[in-house]
Amino acid sequence: MDKTNKKWRHRLPLLVLALAILVAAMLIATRPRPAPVVAAERAWLVGARTVQLQTLSPHVPLYGRLESLASARLNAAVAADVQEVRVVEGGQVAAGDLLVRLDECEARLRFEQREADVIDAEARIESEKARFESDRKSLQREQQLLKLTRDEVRRLQDLMRKKVSSQSTLDAARQAVERQAVAVAARQRSIAEHPARLAQAEAALKRAHALRDQARLDLARCTVRAPFSGRVASRPVAVGHRVRVGDALLTLYDNHAMVLRALIPDRYLSAVRAAMNAGHPLSITGQLDGRPVTGELRGLVGEVDANTGGVFALFDVHGEAQLLQQGRLLQVDLSLPPQPNVLSLPHEAVYGRDRIYVVDGDSRMRPLRVERLGEVRGKNGETRLLVRSGRLKPGMQVVTTQLPNAIDGLLVRVSGGRAQ
Repeated sequence: MDKTNKKWRHRLPLLVLALAILVAAMLIATRPRPAPVVAAERAWLVGARTVQLQTLSPHVPLYGRLESLASARLNAAVAADVQEVRVVEGGQVAAGDLLVRLDECEARLRFEQREADVIDAEARIESEKARFESDRKSLQREQQLLKLTRDEVRRLQDLMRKKVSSQSTLDAARQAVERQAVAVAARQRSIAEHPARLAQAEAALKRAHALRDQARLDLARCTVRAPFSGRVASRPVAVGHRVRVGDALLTLYDNHAMVLRALIPDRYLSAVRAAMNAGHPLSITGQLDGRPVTGELRGLVGEVDANTGGVFALFDVHGEAQLLQQGRLLQVDLSLPPQPNVLSLPHEAVYGRDRIYVVDGDSRMRPLRVERLGEVRGKNGETRLLVRSGRLKPGMQVVTTQLPNAIDGLLVRVSGGRAQ
């Protein structure tokens, strides 16, 4: 009996523990289960624009630099001291106006020397002509003397045969003949060399004339005048400066022949070339210091830099001459020919260079590639992008809100429940 009681006392805690575990398991198994929480997908609030295709003229914003078709750096043609400077930087001058005067003393001395060389060369020609005339006349007399001496030799030879003359007399006569023959030959050689001596003298005269004309030109270049009407860009010299040949005196440009050098991006080149081939005039408009500036396309440059991302174009520019300063930067709008079936969108609607998002029937964003044609300016001055795509249809909704997490299939909710 005691053994049985002792056995139950050891088993009772185990039974109580097992019964507690069983009750706990039943409570856990029969506890009420909460309904599962389903996370609702967030719909992003966006603005949208209903597609309405139009025919509009794109405007391309361009940035360029003003240049002059006539720009010259006037250099010193002679070495001299600067005597007078009549212009200042930025000053307006007319063609023919005196700009800089150099000291003429050295140039005038050189001119007088060259003038004396001309006179000397002319005198040499006259001397040569007189010499030739004298040689020609003297030759006739010397030939006559040679004939007489030869006749004397023949007469003495006859007397020698008759034994009435000496051998020494005959020898002296023969020597006289030889001397006279030498004199005649020398005179004939002098006459034969006359054309060569005259040509040398005439060449020396031409050289003297050229050097005198060069000296006269240098003398005239001491007075520097404006080659055309324009504005003084720089004036690096002042009175008293000593300039050498080739030193810059001043820089001048024609501000009535200004052009704008602007880069046309690659994406607009096809439209520009098409307009040029069709003969459609391409114009630009802009402002400079609050004043209007207009212009027309002159043409594309002949050399292209591969690193620029486009081609530079030159535009004839019209505006107030005082405002058109060489080197100034200018922003203009280039007007392209009207384009059909285009859509104007705010800049925020375009992602990257050529991607927009449309809202499908399930209110989800779908990407769409478009062609950027340029910009158009609204009535209140704001600019909108002009895009075109064959997949754009009237009535579609284009997202106009720039979302940083925009992806294909993103759920959106159009502001106000309708397109803006």
